Amino acid sequence: MKEYAPIKCPVCGEMYDWKYVGSDKQGFSAGKAAVGAVAFGPLGLAAGALGKKKSTYYCGKCGFSRSYDVR
Repeated sequence: MKEYAPIKCPVCGEMYDWKYVGSDKQGFSAGKAAVGAVAFGPLGLAAGALGKKKSTYYCGKCGFSRSYDVR
């Protein structure tokens, strides 16, 4: 299940200091690639290499930081 970034800090509720600080891409998933290869052949193997993009947010008030799925 995808979890998207809330508009305010989930810990303290701050909206104005809840900032986007960057994004990254999680790498290759061997487990997903193996299942994809069995189910769909080489195309499924390639799908395992796609990865997921995440955005990181930080709260300047309480210091909470977390990465969320990109919409």
